[in-house]
Amino acid sequence: MPTRRALTADQNNDMEYAGTAINDDTREPLDLTGVTLEMLLKPSERIADDDPSVVTLSTGDGITVDAPLTGAYSVTIPDTALTEAGIRWYRVDAVQGASRKTIVYGPLKIRDL
Repeated sequence: MPTRRALTADQNNDMEYAGTAINDDTREPLDLTGVTLEMLLKPSERIADDDPSVVTLSTGDGITVDAPLTGAYSVTIPDTALTEAGIRWYRVDAVQGASRKTIVYGPLKIRDL
């Protein structure tokens, strides 16, 4: 089961987020060698992934795999994705070929500044 984690960001500011991908079965770090990570930022959890309002970040474009063997990654969410205060929803998926596995998800609170 993926991890649910609430995040908080400041409105109109870039946000840095660091995480570790964990294998659901073994609870050990997930080897990210050859894996693409994607983060979806959605107005709510009920919005379809392909909705035009969804912002998608991926490896090389906002996401960096810092240490593949230990599952360490970092995300930079640009200020342009954090312009409206309120609660949004996010999800980080590990994608390899046709396989997609959610590693972390939850609410993203954008604080009004």
